Amino acid sequence: MLYFIYGKDSFRSGRYFLQVKEFYQNKTPAIFYYDFSDNTMSPPDISTLEEKLKTKTLFSGSRLITLKNVFQNTNIQFRNDLLDILKKYKADRTKDLMVIFYENGEVQKSSLEKWLKEKAEGIKEFSLLEKNELVKWTMKEEQKLGLKLSPEARQIILVSFASDTGSIYHSLKKLSLIKKGVVDKELVEANLFLPLSSAIFVFLDYLVKGDEKKAFWLLEILLNQGIHPLYILKMIIFEFRNLLMIETSSFRPGSMHPYVFRKLLPLSKMIPLETLKATYLTLLDYDRKIKGGSIDGKMGLEMFLVDFLHR
Repeated sequence: MLYFIYGKDSFRSGRYFLQVKEFYQNKTPAIFYYDFSDNTMSPPDISTLEEKLKTKTLFSGSRLITLKNVFQNTNIQFRNDLLDILKKYKADRTKDLMVIFYENGEVQKSSLEKWLKEKAEGIKEFSLLEKNELVKWTMKEEQKLGLKLSPEARQIILVSFASDTGSIYHSLKKLSLIKKGVVDKELVEANLFLPLSSAIFVFLDYLVKGDEKKAFWLLEILLNQGIHPLYILKMIIFEFRNLLMIETSSFRPGSMHPYVFRKLLPLSKMIPLETLKATYLTLLDYDRKIKGGSIDGKMGLEMFLVDFLHR
């Protein structure tokens, strides 16, 4: 019998692979495990694999052979030889033999790939989830963990991690250890270190160095990713507040993430304190105007850039 599990979504495919493997392990077979991407292990040669395929063990009537990342880490000759011995020992029809192929990525076209798709009893491809599918998947994971994120909290996580289901799951897991039930965006922002923060640091770097072209370019990218202008503005306000804390020596251990401190310290030395204070107040003013509806969010961000760069 054969299983063939693969796809770009390595978190969901890996979780499914473990479920299948554990199911067959419970039947107490003789187990042979090979990960061709593990540099600490010597990859088996064809003769070793052939021996495992043809030889029944003395103490167990069944065998479980798992082969991870064969396609990414072997040449075409090895895969053709592997295909020959799989056919030779009828791996697709032998009842006391289970062979699981797992690939944590896309699979190269080859004779082995084609044969597995034709012969494997269990074939499962895990493509990256599209937006609506990702929302549904995330809500199911929330339910399993006893969470109910507000729409705003969920959007922040989905925008930050895109199709990275592993990072989404581990973020939800962390939140579930902090609080069960309803989770708002404030709890998410206070307890998760989100990738958007890194983009904001790059944006601030362009801003402080006066690189107008790159600052506008990055702002456009963030907006095109669907991030709400008010959320971008809030992140900028948050980091300017951190810059003020560093500049006025009000920073205390534990009051700021070490990574944030390391990123902002060089920038704090490039902006005079009075400019920091004035900029912070300007940001708060734009925040009020956007929330009050007197100015469009995207326009407000662009006006802030012009104000800062041409002050």
